[in-house]
Amino acid sequence: MSKVKSGSVWAWLVLIGCIGFYSIPTGIIANTSGIFVAPVMDQFGWSQTDTTMYRTIQPIVSAICAPFAGKLLEKYDPRWIMTAVSAVFGLASVASAFATELWQWNLYGVVFGVTAAFFMYLAAPVLINIWFEKGAGIAVSISAATLSLLAAIASPVGQALISAYGWQTARLVLSLVTTVASVVLCAAFVRKSPSVMNVLPFGASQAEENAEERSAEEAAAAVAAAENEGASIEEARKSPAMYTLILVAGIFCMCAAFFQQIPAFCAHGELGASVGAMAVSIIMVGGIVGKLLLGALNDKIGIQWTGLIATIGGALGITLAWQSGANEAVFYAGMAIFGFGYAGLTVIAPMLTRGTFGPRNYSQIYSWVSTGIFIATAISFTVYGLIYDNTGSYDGCFMVVIALYVVAAVLIPFTLKAGNKLWKK
Repeated sequence: MSKVKSGSVWAWLVLIGCIGFYSIPTGIIANTSGIFVAPVMDQFGWSQTDTTMYRTIQPIVSAICAPFAGKLLEKYDPRWIMTAVSAVFGLASVASAFATELWQWNLYGVVFGVTAAFFMYLAAPVLINIWFEKGAGIAVSISAATLSLLAAIASPVGQALISAYGWQTARLVLSLVTTVASVVLCAAFVRKSPSVMNVLPFGASQAEENAEERSAEEAAAAVAAAENEGASIEEARKSPAMYTLILVAGIFCMCAAFFQQIPAFCAHGELGASVGAMAVSIIMVGGIVGKLLLGALNDKIGIQWTGLIATIGGALGITLAWQSGANEAVFYAGMAIFGFGYAGLTVIAPMLTRGTFGPRNYSQIYSWVSTGIFIATAISFTVYGLIYDNTGSYDGCFMVVIALYVVAAVLIPFTLKAGNKLWKK
């Protein structure tokens, strides 16, 4: 009789597919949107609020669509769902290069929001947690670090294209590259689950390895049983852990979004605008290192201690930056350490979901977590803006970020304990 096969190779190929539909569009298109604001404003005479309204529309639409996205990914083949999503988002981004009216940009924001509900926070962690029984933390961190690396490369390349050929050509080039790469990698490598492919997940337990000696039917049943371990949707919804989990994910998002305020903080203070620009690059580098380290730590010491390291790093880094005064070295050190907290959004949130409720209904549960992340994204700019407008200082913003990290540090152990009671005997 046929045997179940090792899934280690397929797991890493699926990770490449995740990089295709997640890291590439988010890194190249979503994370470089800022470089197009000024040239679009200058050409059409629009205000900054009007020009960037589509980025406010996007997370609101994504928050509404995320629960439906989770159900679709669980019910149907994610390979073709994500290939279609990649094509729609890519072609919409291509079309935005020819947008000349505000309603066209806002319509793009709606399409962006619907597709982002699938690719921005949800699908990659879902697939990685299905395909990696062990090493899921480092796999998630690789996809997230690749995103940051692509953003760091795409931003200066895009700016150079804008300077040489104009924003339309730059956006068209970036969008075409994104569309082709995303669609090809997704269609080629994304697969639904190890059990469907008759292979083992990466790092399969000894019990599952022994399944190789049994019939294909028995082996498939053993792998499927491992995939179905965890809390039910009904149990999760009734547990306080579900809501503290969403809150923790939202906190990491709110804190990560604060990096967008750093250039203005520096420009209005003792450090100056040039230090603020350098700080953003340092945060990005710190974020790449932080994602890889947090992923590795998750696999070695578990999500509880890894989550606490991320929150402590975020709080410590922001405190150093806030109290640095005119000392550039201390400020830069704070920004580098803050990278650990910044990285927590894309590493801690998905791994905490898996650690709390197990893999059984991961896609549906994490879709609700994604909703919380998108809502936090939508309100973060308003919250920080209101604090500065009403106080004339960023001090209150720094205090809010530090307090949020402390709250997250308290909630992470509680969330794990409350969720594990539902399914770990």
